[in-house]
Amino acid sequence: MLVVAAHPDDAEIGLGGTIALLTASGLKVGIVDLTDGEPTPHGDPATRREEAQRAAKLLGACDRMILGFPNRYLQDTVEARIALAEVYRTRRPRAVFALLGQDQHPDHLAAAAIARHARFYAKLSKTDMAGEPYYPPLLLQYATSHLRRVLLPTAIVDISGTFELKLRAVLCYETQFGWRRDLLLDRLTTTAKFYGAKIGVAYGEPIFSPEELPIWDPVGLLPR
Repeated sequence: MLVVAAHPDDAEIGLGGTIALLTASGLKVGIVDLTDGEPTPHGDPATRREEAQRAAKLLGACDRMILGFPNRYLQDTVEARIALAEVYRTRRPRAVFALLGQDQHPDHLAAAAIARHARFYAKLSKTDMAGEPYYPPLLLQYATSHLRRVLLPTAIVDISGTFELKLRAVLCYETQFGWRRDLLLDRLTTTAKFYGAKIGVAYGEPIFSPEELPIWDPVGLLPR
Protein backbone atom coordinates (compact mmCIF):
# COMPACT_ATOMS: atom_id res chain seq x y z
CA MET A 1 0.00 0.00 0.00
CA LEU A 2 1.19 3.53 -0.72
CA VAL A 3 -0.09 6.69 0.99
CA VAL A 4 0.46 9.95 -0.89
CA ALA A 5 0.45 13.20 1.11
CA ALA A 6 1.10 16.84 0.37
CA HIS A 7 2.97 17.42 3.64
CA PRO A 8 4.41 15.37 6.48
CA ASP A 9 1.52 15.02 9.00
CA ASP A 10 -1.28 14.76 6.37
CA ALA A 11 -1.15 10.95 6.35
CA GLU A 12 -1.22 10.73 10.14
CA ILE A 13 -4.11 13.16 10.54
CA GLY A 14 -6.30 11.72 7.81
CA LEU A 15 -5.35 8.04 7.75
CA GLY A 16 -3.24 7.24 10.81
CA GLY A 17 -5.64 4.72 12.32
CA THR A 18 -6.07 2.87 9.03
CA ILE A 19 -2.32 2.78 8.38
CA ALA A 20 -1.79 1.20 11.80
CA LEU A 21 -4.48 -1.39 11.07
CA LEU A 22 -2.93 -2.26 7.71
CA THR A 23 0.59 -2.67 9.08
CA ALA A 24 -0.67 -4.70 12.05
CA SER A 25 -2.26 -7.10 9.56
CA GLY A 26 1.13 -7.70 7.96
CA LEU A 27 0.80 -5.43 4.92
CA LYS A 28 3.65 -3.14 3.89
CA VAL A 29 2.66 0.52 3.85
CA GLY A 30 4.88 3.26 2.43
CA ILE A 31 4.30 7.01 2.71
CA VAL A 32 5.25 9.58 0.05
CA ASP A 33 5.22 13.27 1.01
CA LEU A 34 5.28 15.51 -2.05
CA THR A 35 6.76 18.43 -0.06
CA ASP A 36 8.72 18.69 3.19
CA GLY A 37 6.03 20.98 4.64
CA GLU A 38 8.44 23.82 5.40
CA PRO A 39 8.67 26.69 6.11
CA THR A 40 6.29 26.87 9.05
CA PRO A 41 6.25 29.24 12.03
CA HIS A 42 7.83 26.78 14.49
CA GLY A 43 9.57 24.22 12.29
CA ASP A 44 12.57 23.62 10.09
CA PRO A 45 13.26 20.99 7.38
CA ALA A 46 15.58 18.77 9.44
CA THR A 47 13.27 18.65 12.45
CA ARG A 48 10.19 18.06 10.30
CA ARG A 49 11.89 15.12 8.59
CA GLU A 50 12.83 13.61 11.94
CA GLU A 51 9.28 14.03 13.21
CA ALA A 52 7.91 12.42 10.05
CA GLN A 53 10.18 9.40 10.35
CA ARG A 54 9.29 8.96 14.01
CA ALA A 55 5.56 9.10 13.24
CA ALA A 56 5.89 6.62 10.37
CA LYS A 57 7.78 4.20 12.60
CA LEU A 58 5.05 4.41 15.25
CA LEU A 59 2.41 3.47 12.68
CA GLY A 60 4.54 0.62 11.36
CA ALA A 61 5.17 2.09 7.88
CA CYS A 62 7.97 0.30 6.03
CA ASP A 63 9.44 3.49 4.60
CA ARG A 64 8.81 7.17 3.99
CA MET A 65 10.13 9.42 1.25
CA ILE A 66 9.87 13.14 0.55
CA LEU A 67 9.88 14.13 -3.12
CA GLY A 68 10.88 17.73 -2.37
CA PHE A 69 8.40 19.82 -4.32
CA PRO A 70 7.79 23.34 -2.92
CA ASN A 71 5.49 23.67 0.06
CA ARG A 72 2.74 26.30 -0.36
CA TYR A 73 3.31 26.30 -4.12
CA LEU A 74 2.69 22.67 -5.04
CA GLN A 75 1.33 22.36 -8.56
CA ASP A 76 -0.04 19.52 -10.68
CA THR A 77 2.81 19.62 -13.21
CA VAL A 78 4.14 17.01 -15.61
CA GLU A 79 7.32 16.93 -13.52
CA ALA A 80 5.36 16.11 -10.36
CA ARG A 81 3.25 13.48 -12.13
CA ILE A 82 6.35 11.76 -13.49
CA ALA A 83 8.14 11.79 -10.13
CA LEU A 84 5.20 10.12 -8.41
CA ALA A 85 4.51 7.79 -11.35
CA GLU A 86 8.06 6.48 -11.00
CA VAL A 87 7.30 5.65 -7.37
CA TYR A 88 4.20 3.75 -8.47
CA ARG A 89 6.19 1.90 -11.15
CA THR A 90 9.05 0.90 -8.85
CA ARG A 91 7.04 0.20 -5.67
CA ARG A 92 4.02 -1.32 -7.49
CA PRO A 93 1.47 -0.83 -4.70
CA ARG A 94 -1.72 -2.89 -4.62
CA ALA A 95 -3.57 0.25 -3.51
CA VAL A 96 -2.85 3.97 -3.42
CA PHE A 97 -4.36 6.23 -0.78
CA ALA A 98 -4.44 9.83 -2.07
CA LEU A 99 -5.75 13.04 -0.58
CA LEU A 100 -9.38 13.86 -1.28
CA GLY A 101 -9.88 16.63 -3.83
CA GLN A 102 -12.34 18.53 -1.63
CA ASP A 103 -10.32 21.03 0.33
CA GLN A 104 -9.48 24.67 0.92
CA HIS A 105 -5.72 24.07 0.97
CA PRO A 106 -4.23 24.54 -2.53
CA ASP A 107 -1.44 22.04 -1.83
CA HIS A 108 -3.98 19.37 -0.89
CA LEU A 109 -5.93 19.97 -4.08
CA ALA A 110 -2.74 19.76 -6.14
CA ALA A 111 -1.64 16.58 -4.34
CA ALA A 112 -5.00 14.95 -5.07
CA ALA A 113 -4.65 15.73 -8.77
CA ILE A 114 -1.00 14.64 -8.93
CA ALA A 115 -1.78 11.27 -7.34
CA ARG A 116 -4.65 10.67 -9.75
CA HIS A 117 -2.75 11.72 -12.88
CA ALA A 118 0.41 9.86 -11.86
CA ARG A 119 -1.67 6.69 -11.77
CA PHE A 120 -2.33 7.15 -15.49
CA TYR A 121 1.25 8.14 -16.28
CA ALA A 122 2.59 5.07 -14.48
CA LYS A 123 1.15 2.71 -17.08
CA LEU A 124 2.78 4.44 -20.06
CA SER A 125 5.20 2.51 -22.25
CA LYS A 126 7.94 3.94 -24.50
CA THR A 127 9.04 6.38 -21.82
CA ASP A 128 12.22 7.27 -19.95
CA MET A 129 10.48 6.85 -16.58
CA ALA A 130 12.12 4.46 -14.13
CA GLY A 131 10.46 1.10 -13.67
CA GLU A 132 8.13 -0.97 -15.79
CA PRO A 133 4.59 0.14 -16.73
CA TYR A 134 2.17 -0.36 -13.88
CA TYR A 135 -1.37 0.79 -13.12
CA PRO A 136 -2.23 0.69 -9.39
CA PRO A 137 -5.46 -1.34 -9.37
CA LEU A 138 -7.12 0.52 -6.53
CA LEU A 139 -7.20 4.26 -5.81
CA LEU A 140 -8.73 5.34 -2.52
CA GLN A 141 -8.77 8.76 -0.86
CA TYR A 142 -8.57 10.17 2.65
CA ALA A 143 -9.33 13.62 4.02
CA THR A 144 -7.39 16.27 5.90
CA SER A 145 -9.78 18.89 4.62
CA HIS A 146 -9.73 22.52 5.71
CA LEU A 147 -13.32 22.96 4.52
CA ARG A 148 -15.82 23.49 7.33
CA ARG A 149 -18.32 20.94 6.10
CA VAL A 150 -19.31 17.35 6.72
CA LEU A 151 -17.77 15.03 4.14
CA LEU A 152 -19.75 12.02 2.94
CA PRO A 153 -17.40 9.01 2.72
CA THR A 154 -17.65 5.86 0.64
CA ALA A 155 -16.74 3.77 3.67
CA ILE A 156 -15.71 4.20 7.29
CA VAL A 157 -12.90 2.20 8.89
CA ASP A 158 -13.25 1.08 12.50
CA ILE A 159 -10.08 2.46 14.11
CA SER A 160 -11.20 1.98 17.70
CA GLY A 161 -8.19 -0.24 18.38
CA THR A 162 -5.64 2.08 16.77
CA PHE A 163 -7.02 5.54 17.55
CA GLU A 164 -4.66 6.18 20.47
CA LEU A 165 -1.72 5.18 18.27
CA LYS A 166 -2.92 7.61 15.62
CA LEU A 167 -2.93 10.43 18.19
CA ARG A 168 0.59 9.54 19.31
CA ALA A 169 1.77 9.63 15.69
CA VAL A 170 0.19 13.04 15.08
CA LEU A 171 1.76 14.40 18.26
CA CYS A 172 5.21 13.43 16.95
CA TYR A 173 4.94 16.73 15.06
CA GLU A 174 5.79 18.86 18.06
CA THR A 175 6.86 21.83 15.93
CA GLN A 176 3.44 21.88 14.27
CA PHE A 177 1.07 20.99 17.08
CA GLY A 178 2.90 21.23 20.41
CA TRP A 179 1.60 24.74 21.02
CA ARG A 180 -2.02 23.77 20.21
CA ARG A 181 -2.04 20.18 21.42
CA ASP A 182 -5.31 20.25 23.35
CA LEU A 183 -7.26 21.90 20.53
CA LEU A 184 -5.94 19.38 18.00
CA LEU A 185 -6.69 16.35 20.18
CA ASP A 186 -10.21 17.61 20.77
CA ARG A 187 -10.81 18.09 17.05
CA LEU A 188 -9.41 14.70 16.07
CA THR A 189 -11.36 12.95 18.81
CA THR A 190 -14.63 14.66 17.90
CA THR A 191 -14.20 13.82 14.23
CA ALA A 192 -13.33 10.18 14.90
CA LYS A 193 -16.28 9.78 17.27
CA PHE A 194 -18.61 11.33 14.68
CA TYR A 195 -17.60 8.88 11.96
CA GLY A 196 -17.41 5.98 14.39
CA ALA A 197 -20.99 6.61 15.49
CA LYS A 198 -22.11 6.18 11.88
CA ILE A 199 -21.04 2.52 11.99
CA GLY A 200 -21.67 1.82 15.66
CA VAL A 201 -18.09 1.87 16.94
CA ALA A 202 -16.07 4.17 19.18
CA TYR A 203 -13.84 5.75 16.52
CA GLY A 204 -13.94 5.79 12.73
CA GLU A 205 -11.89 7.12 9.83
CA PRO A 206 -13.58 8.07 6.54
CA ILE A 207 -12.42 6.60 3.23
CA PHE A 208 -13.48 7.87 -0.19
CA SER A 209 -13.43 6.23 -3.61
CA PRO A 210 -13.57 8.05 -6.98
CA GLU A 211 -14.62 4.76 -8.59
CA GLU A 212 -17.13 2.10 -7.65
CA LEU A 213 -15.58 0.31 -4.70
CA PRO A 214 -14.89 -3.37 -5.45
CA ILE A 215 -15.73 -5.96 -2.79
CA TRP A 216 -13.63 -9.10 -3.11
CA ASP A 217 -14.80 -10.68 0.13
CA PRO A 218 -18.53 -10.13 0.80
CA VAL A 219 -18.13 -11.79 4.20
CA GLY A 220 -16.21 -8.69 5.24
CA LEU A 221 -19.42 -6.70 4.94
CA LEU A 222 -21.09 -8.69 7.73
CA PRO A 223 -21.18 -7.14 11.22
CA ARG A 224 -18.97 -8.72 13.83
